[in-house]
Amino acid sequence: MKVFVAHLTFECNEHVSQTVDIGDFRTLYGNECIDAMHIRDIFENKDIEIVPSIFAGGVPGGMIERNAFDFMENKILSTLKQHLKEIDGVYLQFHGASGVLNLEDVSAEHHIVKRIREIVGKYMPVAMIMDPHGNVTRILTDNVNIVRCYRESPHSDQVDSERIVAQKLVDLMKNRRPMRPVLRKLPIMVGGERSVSAMEPVKSINALLDKAEEDERVFSISWHVGYIRHDDDKLGAAIVVVPNKPEDREYCEKVADDISEFVWQHHKEFKFSGNYDEPWDAVRNTLQQNKKTSVITDSGDNCGAGGSGQNTVMLREFLKQDVTDKKVLIAGINDPKANALLNKKFVGDFVEFDLGVGEDELSAPVHLRGEIIAIGEEYNGLGHEKVAGKALGKCPIVRIEGTWIDVLVMDKNVQYGNMDQFEKAGVHFHDYDIVVVKMGYLDTYLIPETAYHNMALTDGPTIQRAEKIPYKKIPRPIWPTDEFEKLYYIDRT
Repeated sequence: MKVFVAHLTFECNEHVSQTVDIGDFRTLYGNECIDAMHIRDIFENKDIEIVPSIFAGGVPGGMIERNAFDFMENKILSTLKQHLKEIDGVYLQFHGASGVLNLEDVSAEHHIVKRIREIVGKYMPVAMIMDPHGNVTRILTDNVNIVRCYRESPHSDQVDSERIVAQKLVDLMKNRRPMRPVLRKLPIMVGGERSVSAMEPVKSINALLDKAEEDERVFSISWHVGYIRHDDDKLGAAIVVVPNKPEDREYCEKVADDISEFVWQHHKEFKFSGNYDEPWDAVRNTLQQNKKTSVITDSGDNCGAGGSGQNTVMLREFLKQDVTDKKVLIAGINDPKANALLNKKFVGDFVEFDLGVGEDELSAPVHLRGEIIAIGEEYNGLGHEKVAGKALGKCPIVRIEGTWIDVLVMDKNVQYGNMDQFEKAGVHFHDYDIVVVKMGYLDTYLIPETAYHNMALTDGPTIQRAEKIPYKKIPRPIWPTDEFEKLYYIDRT
């Protein structure tokens, strides 16, 4: 037996000006593609040969250029057609929130999955693992046999979930039977910062999912919170239940209805977790902490959700304070022009420059004077890998004159979320009392290092209050944009 595999993950934000081309993806082929997907042993241990197409992934950013999407889709579909007579199943690792410029479907995943089903026909087993922050619809569930997402946010179970879906596809390939997901699309649209899995109501939702899967009639079940960063008619949360056998469908529909009703009864519990404040209060309250190291997340410019990293809001808030007894690191601000200027200097040089691209009020330039204390290397942190790939460039760090405020000047939208990244940049995270990062909820690797966390509710491309975003294409009514009492399904199967 043979299985066809493909990986495409990119979280796209239409509220940033920069778009994404093929050079922004990490692309792998052949054995490198297979190994990056973490499922080689799952299939090979069952004597199933893997036919790889492409592994394409990258850090969140703007919308994908059409030519880049066409290249990746063509690679997937052409490889599929080439091996169509050999394969017995299709395994996909897709994000669910990959938006494409000038694509009628908007969603890369929906477009590709429809094309795959057209090629393989009605009965070929197709399985897809996705991010819970991806959008799932009837179009998607009608074209796959198995769809499931990670349970945890932050995504500590990503690799485990990828492997679970691979195992379930093996089961379906070895024991062929009709299998069609049950969908309940819910009128709820909240971002990841309101749906952290360690907090309610997601903690209880996940417990219900785990309990439901103890029944052999439930082959798979998942809660999809959905994505809010590009305007699309596919937005909204969902429950997906995959019946084990056709005769289990009625039972699984009841499970889907019961859990959907639970979600709706508790939908007003989707709130920001932990400490969160307006920017000025986040700075003031964190400065009062005596714990080391405290973290402020600039949630409106979250590079992990496609933010550009350009906003200077938090830097300006700190400069309003008399910061002489706390050591602060702003990590960082994306300004290619300032980065290039500073990279011509040396550690120890005194510099005077403007920081901020001035694209809007949020990225307004700040005139700075200070000393370069380090020129390190800029690395992305991707998923389960602490530091991925090669150095992206140099990242100068400037200590602002008369303060203990250090600023890391980037030339890309890098999210600093683990210790290795800080070390590569030339600084030690725990040398600072306060570190400001371009993030929403804390990265998995940052949580154990943080003594206190305050999420600053800044404006920007990843603004956390979705009800303030002027959507045009979404279904209505939808909470929290609208207030209404009775649950209805946007879509159901």
